[in-house]
Amino acid sequence: MSLIIKRPVVIQHVVTAEFKSQLTNEIEEAINQIDLWLEQEEFQSRRLITEAEKEGKEFVSSLRQEIEAERGKQTQVRQNLLARLQEVKQLEIDSFFVSGTYDAPIKIEVGDNIRTKLSQVQVVVKDGIVIQVIE
Repeated sequence: MSLIIKRPVVIQHVVTAEFKSQLTNEIEEAINQIDLWLEQEEFQSRRLITEAEKEGKEFVSSLRQEIEAERGKQTQVRQNLLARLQEVKQLEIDSFFVSGTYDAPIKIEVGDNIRTKLSQVQVVVKDGIVIQVIE
């Protein structure tokens, strides 16, 4: 009998000029998208509040709270991205950058060493190509 379970896989990138540039561009694009959303949201929220004033003060208050909460979330995401951008800019070429941990399926059978099977795996990537798998 066998069983399929998940185990963690860490993706590490070798920092190259191309990787650093690509990651910088992705983060900057995400920041720009948030900035655009915040601008559009400002305009739309004014319109919504004007319309909501016809419904009553309680509705306006509730709507303002919702708008401020969402604006706060987006602002926090933007701040996190700015911090990440500074991190990326300081990365040294040929250093390692962990982009995340993912769950991968693994088959377990009777007689397997569970510690070996469940141990974390690392995948090393350079410019989008897997160059090493470390179990």
